[in-house]
Amino acid sequence: MKRIFNISIVLFATLSSCKPLTGADALINQKASLPESFKLSELHQKVITSFINNRNHTTSILYGNKEAHSAVSAGKAIGNPGELFTLVTWQQQDDAHWFGARIPGDLISAETLTVADSNSQTIYHYQKFKGKELTKLADTTGNAARVRFILSQKASIMP
Repeated sequence: MKRIFNISIVLFATLSSCKPLTGADALINQKASLPESFKLSELHQKVITSFINNRNHTTSILYGNKEAHSAVSAGKAIGNPGELFTLVTWQQQDDAHWFGARIPGDLISAETLTVADSNSQTIYHYQKFKGKELTKLADTTGNAARVRFILSQKASIMP
C-alpha cells in the first residue's frame, strides 16, 4: 500500500509539472513595442531621461546618440551638429504583474530631432510619427515648441 502511495505521489508530481512553460517572450509588452519599420535599435541610442505626464496618463523616454548623450550628461550646451534625439511616448496601462504599477501601453508617437550644420548655421530636422504604425505627420504646427522641449530636457542620473 505504501508503495502504491509513493508511486501515486511521483506520478502526480510528474503530470502536474508538465504544463506548458511561459517563455520570456510571454513577458514582453507587445503593445508598447515599436514597429520594425522604425528601426530605433539600429540608431544605437542610449536613454537620456524618462518622464510621466500624469494629466495625460502617458510615459515618455528620450533617447540620444553618443554625441547627444555625452552633451546632455555632461551638462554642456546641446543642439550641436551630429546630435540625434528620439522621444517615444506611450499611453500608460496597469501592470498585470505588479499591483499598483503603471507601464507603457499603446504607442502614441515618436519624434526625431537631428541637428545639422549648413554654412555655419545650425539646422534642426524635426519629424513626428503617430499611432501604432508610426505614420509620419506632415503638419508642422508646433514643431518649434517641440524642438525647444526636447532640447530642454536634462539627463537622468544613472549609476
